[in-house]
Formats: sequence, C-alpha cells, structure tokens
Amino acid sequence: MNLEEKTRKFAIEAHKGQVRKSDIEKPMIIHPINVAQILKQYGFDENVIAAGYLHDVVEDTKYEIEDIEKEFGKDVSSLVYGASEPDKSLSWEERKKHTIDETKKLDFRHKAIICADKISNLEDLRILSEIKGEYNFSAFKRGFDSQKWYYTEVYKSLIFNEDEKHPMFMRLKELIDYIFYDKSDDDYVKNVVFKNNEDEYKRLNKIHYRKEEVYKLKKVLTNQKPYVIEFTGTPRTGKTSLINNLKDFFKKKGFTVLVLEEFTTSEKYKKEIYPILKDKDKSVVNTEIPKYVLKQLDDSISKNPDIIIIDRSLFDRLIWVDRLVLKGGMSEEEYISYKEIYIPLIKEKIDIVISTYTDSLTALKRDYNANLSLEKRNFLNETNVNEYNNSLLNMEKLSEKEKINFRLFDTTNKNQREISFEVIDEILKDMRKNLLDKVKKEFN
Repeated sequence: MNLEEKTRKFAIEAHKGQVRKSDIEKPMIIHPINVAQILKQYGFDENVIAAGYLHDVVEDTKYEIEDIEKEFGKDVSSLVYGASEPDKSLSWEERKKHTIDETKKLDFRHKAIICADKISNLEDLRILSEIKGEYNFSAFKRGFDSQKWYYTEVYKSLIFNEDEKHPMFMRLKELIDYIFYDKSDDDYVKNVVFKNNEDEYKRLNKIHYRKEEVYKLKKVLTNQKPYVIEFTGTPRTGKTSLINNLKDFFKKKGFTVLVLEEFTTSEKYKKEIYPILKDKDKSVVNTEIPKYVLKQLDDSISKNPDIIIIDRSLFDRLIWVDRLVLKGGMSEEEYISYKEIYIPLIKEKIDIVISTYTDSLTALKRDYNANLSLEKRNFLNETNVNEYNNSLLNMEKLSEKEKINFRLFDTTNKNQREISFEVIDEILKDMRKNLLDKVKKEFN
C-alpha cells in the first residue's frame, strides 16, 4: 500500500460517522478526499497529497499531531500541522487571525494544503448556494462579512512572496471574487446573452451547479459502474433530441459518455441479425433480440464510461413483448418466463428508464409536419401507436410493482425545451441520490 492509499484509508477511518457542517447529507470524508485530489491535480508530491487527506484529522478527530508523525513521518506531520488551527477554545476571530498571520510565514508546499482546503470549501459553498438560489452562512460560526474578511486576508497571506498567477491561487481568487465581491467570468453570458431573460439564466445556472455537485460526488468514489440511462417511448416525442442534448450536457463538464443507438435500427442488426430472424415466428424474434441487446449493454458497461445513454434497450423490449402478448402472439406462460429473466436484469443494469409519451394522433401530426411528406408510413399509424402506448402504460404499472426506476414524461402539450429541463432535472436528482448512497456505503 503506497502513502496515498495509506493516508486515504487512515482519514476515512478517522472521520467515520462525521458529516459536513454545510450539508449534513454528505460524509465529512468527502472534503479531505477532494483536497487531496486538488493537490494531486496541480502536481504536488506524495507527502503534500497525503497531508491533504489528513489535514482535518488533528482538528476534528481523536488523533494528535504526534500520532500523525509516528504513523507518517515528520514531513507529513509538519504539513498537517501547518494547515491546523490552534486551540479550539480560542474565539473564532483569534483562530482565524492566527491562521492569517502564520500562513504568510509558510513555504509553498505548506501553503498549498491551506489553499486547496479553501478551494474545496468555497466550491462546496458555491454549489450548495447556487442550487438553493441564495447564499446562507447560518451553518458557519460567522456570517458573510466575517467570512469575506477571513478568505480575503488568508488569500493575501497565501500569495505573499509567491507567484499569484499560479493556477491554484487563481482558482481560489476566482471563487472569492464570485462569492464575496459579485465578480464572475460569466458576466457576459448573464448580462448579455440572457440580458432580457433572467429567469432562464437562473434555471440554467441551477442545473449547471447540480451537475457540478454530481461530478464532485462521483470523483470521490473508488470503484463504481457506469450510470446507465435507457430512453424509450412513443415515436415523435423528441427522444433523439433529448439523448443528444443530454450527451452534450454531461460531456461539457468532463463526464465520459457513451451513447448506444437503437439496436433494431442499427447497421449491425440490419446486416447480421435481421437476416437470421426475418423468417422466424414473432415470439421467437421478440425473445432473441433482447439477448443481443443485453450483450450490447454488457459490452458497453465493460468499457467503464461515466454514463451510458441507450436509445431503447431491455426495458423497451419488455414493452414490445407485452404488445405481442396482447395481440395473441405469445402465451401468458411464455410472458411470465420472459419477465422472470429480464426484470431482474433491467433492475441490475439500468439505473433509470426515461420514457416520453404522447397520444397517437399527436405523434402522427408531428411526423407529417417534421418530414414534409404525405406518403404512408410503415409503422406510424394510429393502430400501431395505440398498441405501443397501451403496452408502455402497462409497463409503467409493472415498474411501480417491481420497483423499476421508471419515469414517464407526457410531451403532448409541452415543447422540447420544457421536456429537456424536466428530464435533466429528474436524472440529476436520481444521480445525486445514487452517488450519495454509494458514498455512504463506501465511507460509513
């Protein structure tokens, strides 16, 4: 076990059971891990990174600085001590004044830990506050003015006799300017692009920071599988646009996103699978296709991206099988057997199913308007769409019974942008819960 792994493990055990003051849903250990990751990002040596994991241990746990020295050596203990406040019996002002004065005397390596700590705290504060729509300092021992004084002065001490253009110092300065001085790099976007639409900007800003929160939560975990989203639903409900928007939304933040096209419209299906299945009975076709869909999904999961977005996967095949049963093409016994196989696989492999819906006539109107042609469609007619919708609604009921994580969005009287906001909102909410559950399981 190398030093980073050893100190990470030590910090996890030391902070076990503690939660963040600013957000009690989150284990305390998220913060030290984040501090260490910031230090690693800027290329600091292993002792500095180790001290990042341990920087709150002396202040907030049963361990003393002597324990750190005994376990990890003088250099690491010195780095931790430099980032630790004096006797907690002193007043907040006395402790902060001590930090400001002492920070000025430290070398760059010691300052780096303090800087990373402040970056992590302010980034968390900004995320939480922008999501809530207000900056509330009630969870802290002092309010806005005192916090503004402290962060401004400690920043001055950090850059004393140092290159203030170092990217880490600049990152801290940007946060201080944004939170305490109402200065922002995105003033152009806010004041020019959205000049006459402040509400739209606020809405986008909120989901931006919710995405930031999810990204930070994901980074603290060690072992995790991709978050898998399946899209399904009535034709002509904007599903493809939603998938493209969602892919772009997450990729811009730095998530690795894999998008899988609908299997039955793919070239692989048309050239390799369809020729084998075209003369088979429909019940055979509808039980064989899911096997290929499952393999496609498993192959994608093995590549371990952050997010997998699938256009019609295992859940959609369940809809088609239900439709086949209703048309008399499969027996109830076969259907029960099918569900016994695939419902557990859906629950295991797909984190959330997003389904878009509209009535058959609206779907037809949208199709004709979009394509500017009056030729007869092969599938898209009222009978087929109604049959699909009936089975889709049956699967909504089945999902509730079987506890499949399914969300249905009625697009009939809503525009594409409104549906996009609703879908992204639901996915971010579910991702946050999913990641928090994993964080608590790993660290508590």
